[in-house]
Amino acid sequence: MSIASLAFEALVCVLLLAAAVMCWRVDRRLRAMREGQDGLRDTIGALNNAVDRARASLAALDRASRENGAALREEVETARKLADELRFLNDDAEAKAERGVRGRRERTRPAPAEPVPVREEDTGARRRLEALKALR
Repeated sequence: MSIASLAFEALVCVLLLAAAVMCWRVDRRLRAMREGQDGLRDTIGALNNAVDRARASLAALDRASRENGAALREEVETARKLADELRFLNDDAEAKAERGVRGRRERTRPAPAEPVPVREEDTGARRRLEALKALR
């Protein structure tokens, strides 16, 4: 064996040792990257679960709003009917009050006034109110 071949083999050994160290470092980095991907996969899985829960919550909210909307619509309709009846009764009461004031004025006058046919109008107003309720 000559000194040149011995030096060459020593150089090859050093290069092989350097290659082994580089392989070890690359392996460490690849392992760290894989572990990082596993964390990323967990994060993506958690995000998918959160999106699924959010969709379920939105569907439940939509369902609840439809149910409450229908109930609210019924209550509004009932309130409108009652408001119509109250409006009708209020108009009728105002008319009766006006007739009463007019009758009092006429009674205070010296000439006797004809009696106001309150009874017939009362029954007419009551009939109209009953007809209004029957229509609903």
